[in-house]
Amino acid sequence: MESSAQYQLLYHRLKKEILADVYPIGSVLPSENDLCAAASLSRSTVRQALSQLETEGYITKQKGKGSIVKSKSRSLNLLSFHGFSAMVDKTKMSTLSVQEPTFMPWPEDFPFELSELEKGAGCIHFARVRSVARRPVMYELTFVPNLNLPRFVRQFKLNQSFFEFLAKEYQLEITGMEQQIWAVAANSIHTQHLQVESNTPLLKINRKYHSNRSHLHLYSILYCDTEKYALGNTSGVINQSL
Repeated sequence: MESSAQYQLLYHRLKKEILADVYPIGSVLPSENDLCAAASLSRSTVRQALSQLETEGYITKQKGKGSIVKSKSRSLNLLSFHGFSAMVDKTKMSTLSVQEPTFMPWPEDFPFELSELEKGAGCIHFARVRSVARRPVMYELTFVPNLNLPRFVRQFKLNQSFFEFLAKEYQLEITGMEQQIWAVAANSIHTQHLQVESNTPLLKINRKYHSNRSHLHLYSILYCDTEKYALGNTSGVINQSL
């Protein structure tokens, strides 16, 4: 199993155990040595899982004590570039297909400046609604330049992790992002997909993801209902406009 998959498994297991009070707030997680030995993992893999828990606010590391459980935050950490699927318990998450992946020209009012290469290639567009515990929390529009991503439209399923699919099928990794954030009033499209009243305040996030292919950027426009779930901020935000 690849180390990225191993660290995700450990991260999700520890997170579930924290939320289930196996490790109450103030308690100490097993040491790095114990976690390595128990699951036959490398130290770097264990540290990556612990680092993600720390970034999301679940634990804090104290020298001489170890990893101490800090919070059972309901924050969705949607401001991280790790992606929605990596930040939310998969047993509580669901995805509704709004627009299956399709080829199309770039929208005329696209919020980011595109390179000539991107403009000429057109894009692959899909849209979906992401829910937590059956409550819609995010309406997500994604735009991918049609640049050497064969079979994307046929193979990508909207209920799977976008970033994991890119890594598995194209060895494409997200290395960072720029994002711009505003408060907007819900319109008729948002009321339909997020089940909110007209003019309900929503958070709009425009994102440009950087990848390990210098010519290829990915783009999304998110509309988030934050009434029940707060948005947590994590490392990886390069440019944030409030």
